[in-house]
Amino acid sequence: MINVSELPVRRKSWLAIANIPANRRGWELSDCKEVTSTDIKRISTWVNKVKSGEVIRAEGKPKCGVGLLLVGEPGHGKTTLALTILQTMLRTFSMDEFVVGDGRVLVKPCYFATYNDIIELKGKLISKDHTDEQERLFLGMHGECDDDAYNVRVLVIDDVGKEHVSGSGWNKNLLHHILRTRFNLGLPTIITTNLPVESWSAAYGEATGSFIHEAFVTIQLESIKGDLRK
Repeated sequence: MINVSELPVRRKSWLAIANIPANRRGWELSDCKEVTSTDIKRISTWVNKVKSGEVIRAEGKPKCGVGLLLVGEPGHGKTTLALTILQTMLRTFSMDEFVVGDGRVLVKPCYFATYNDIIELKGKLISKDHTDEQERLFLGMHGECDDDAYNVRVLVIDDVGKEHVSGSGWNKNLLHHILRTRFNLGLPTIITTNLPVESWSAAYGEATGSFIHEAFVTIQLESIKGDLRK
């Protein structure tokens, strides 16, 4: 675990605005001791591909936009691992990774949100009960903000599958839209979910159930110690 207060000002600021819960700030992959070495190795391989320029807006490259799908039972460390991955990037990637075209630095290189957070934010935008910052955040999570400095390069969507299911299918459509949009723009997403891959088509439609095989490296997490909340 690192001491966040000792980080350079810019990196410390990024961590502060990435929406990372206080009880997980400063975590490193080596702190995730309940995750198997095989899973840590696969995650490290993905992080290194992102770092080497093979994922984020990597036009023409096979891993362009490919994210991580962390699947597992409740309490097996999916959210903690996703938060640790974000922090690893924010702490260790070169500053060049986070510079936009005109030389400005990104405002939110990485961001953490539950899927319910995104649904609630969309509701505020529809009702017009929102601030300009909330609109920028929503567009930035999609990668569609006119000001590229606000487009989130790596987004964690936590707890997919726990959201309220609407009769209109509105939540399903929103999830597919944000995942497809980010992937098409070469922006990777990290998802945590209790929902098995084989259940995605029934939950979110055939298109999304098929799409996740293209857009994600799936890692089935099973903690060495079982449910860590017990």
